Order: sequence, then C-alpha cells, then structure tokens
Amino acid sequence: MGMVVSLFLALAAMTVSYALGQGGPVAGLVFLTVLSVGAAIRAVQP
Repeated sequence: MGMVVSLFLALAAMTVSYALGQGGPVAGLVFLTVLSVGAAIRAVQP
C-alpha cells in the first residue's frame, strides 16, 4: 500500500513540475526522485 501512495505522490509532483514550465526531463527526474524516496522509506521501515 505504501508504494501505491508513493507512486501517486510522484505522479502528482511530476504533473505539477511540468505544469510550472519545467521541461520533460526535469519532470521525469522529479518523478524518479519522489518514487525513490518512497521506496527508500519503505525499505528502511521494520
């Protein structure tokens, strides 16, 4: 369930980044960063 929340947060962050005029590659990096942070948090939890 935690990764699903991370995925949708990453999609929302990517959409906002792209809407604010950042380029596609920057929006992709934002997506991957948020998704990676969510995965790392999930992996660290006991």
